[in-house]
Amino acid sequence: MLMLNETITSSEKAYRKLLEAILENKLERGEFISQRKLAVIAETSIVSVREALKRLEHEYIVEFIPKWGVRIPIETRERIIELYAVREALEVMAAYLLAQHIDKKDVDSLWEAAEACDLFVTEDPSDLERFSEMHRTFHLLLADSSKNKLLERELERLRVRSLIFQSTKADWHKDLVNPEWWHRHLVEEILSGDVNRAQEAMHIHVQHGLQYDLKLFDEESSGE
Repeated sequence: MLMLNETITSSEKAYRKLLEAILENKLERGEFISQRKLAVIAETSIVSVREALKRLEHEYIVEFIPKWGVRIPIETRERIIELYAVREALEVMAAYLLAQHIDKKDVDSLWEAAEACDLFVTEDPSDLERFSEMHRTFHLLLADSSKNKLLERELERLRVRSLIFQSTKADWHKDLVNPEWWHRHLVEEILSGDVNRAQEAMHIHVQHGLQYDLKLFDEESSGE
């Protein structure tokens, strides 16, 4: 559940409410939705909803079809693979840049974020919302530490999509040989200073996410 507070703007409130409704499957995929209905769901004005929809479109969560309107796209294997390809290209580049140079303060922050993700496996693997936030923070820290603002911005919009299968990712770690060191191993490889090792480690890391999401998609599609 996404948390709201009293200080956010109307457009931010609309964004969070609509994202929450989408992630909880309260809106039908593939069907066009009126902005008036979305305003009721978000408990804000249509103007605020329009601003929120622009952000959701930017993050690949909704799509606008000329002369028809807005809808939540039906997920396909091809779409998942294509978006992961973009994400991998960006994250491998981040690993390449970090292997060449990384500030000491960024090393400490990355290690702490990686450790938090790894400890999740042994502490409380059922708290998926907490893990999702920690995992997102870790990957955005990787991008931020690269000092490439464009790369960071593009990765942030792709990371929001990672919430799509959040509710079914309880066993993401069960096929890993050493899950309690999964994220710290990635940081170790990046800090090795060897760009080839750093890029290969990131490739393996992202590919694991892709294969797991495809597995979840196939299970969801078959009704399992």
